[in-house]
Amino acid sequence: MTVLAPPAPGDRPEREGDHASPSTRGCEHCGRRLEAFTLQLPLGLGPRTWLAECPCMAERRQAEARAREQEQQQATVRHLIRDSGIGLRHREASFETFVLTPASRPVVTLCQAFVEGFPGDGSGLTLAGPPGTGKTHLAVAITRALIERHLSGVIVNVPRFFLTARGALAADRPQRFEELLRLLTGCDHLVLDDLGRERQTEWVQETLYLVLNARYEERRATSITTNLDLDLLRRRLGEPLMDRLAETNHAYWCQWPSQRRASA
Repeated sequence: MTVLAPPAPGDRPEREGDHASPSTRGCEHCGRRLEAFTLQLPLGLGPRTWLAECPCMAERRQAEARAREQEQQQATVRHLIRDSGIGLRHREASFETFVLTPASRPVVTLCQAFVEGFPGDGSGLTLAGPPGTGKTHLAVAITRALIERHLSGVIVNVPRFFLTARGALAADRPQRFEELLRLLTGCDHLVLDDLGRERQTEWVQETLYLVLNARYEERRATSITTNLDLDLLRRRLGEPLMDRLAETNHAYWCQWPSQRRASA
C-alpha cells in the first residue's frame, strides 16, 4: 500500500466553490501566484489539488519569531534594570545622556571601553572625585549597558545598603541579609556607589571585606564611586580592602565642574 505524506501545514486543498483556478490563485498577503499540485488520495477518495504555501509565509513566521525574541529580550532587560538597584532619578541614565565636556570625555570613553571589553580579567573601575560630577550617572550607564548585553549588573548605594542590612537583622530576618549578600557577591558586575560615606563600624568593614574578597577570589569585577581621594579612602577602609582594589581596579579622578549646579 502506498503511504502518502501529509500536506505541508500551509498547504490547503482546492474545494468546490473556489472561484480562481490553481493557476491563477494568488497569496492573500503578497499576491504572488501560488503553485498547485495534485495528490491521488487512497481509499477511493480521488484526486485533490493543493496550493503550496507561499514563500512569504516562512518569512512572516521568521519575522514574528524575531519580534517575539526581541520583546522577550526587552522584558528581560526591564526586569534586570528593575532589580539592579538603579533608582528612579537615574532610571534613564546612559552614556548617550551624559553631558560631555573636554575634561569628562576621556573618562567616559574609558567607561565605554570597559563595557565593550567586559569581562576582561575581572578588573573594575574606581571613579573618584568631587560631588556632582556624574560618577553615579556613569556607574548606572555601565550597569545599563552590561544588562543590555544580558549580563547581571548591580549598583548599590553603600550607605543605603547598610541601612537596609541593619534593618533586616534588627527585624530578625537574617535570610534577607543573606539574600543581599548573595546578590552582591554573585552578580557579573557590582558597583559600590558612594563608597566611604557609610558609618564605619567593625561590622561594616567585615561585611565590605566579605563582599569584596568573595568577588576578588572569583575574578568578578567590582567598580566603585567615591567622593574621597584614594589616600583618605584607604584610611577609611583599611589596607586589606584597598590592596584588593588597588590590584584589580583602574582609578580615574573625575575633576570637572558639578553637573548638578550646571543644570540648576
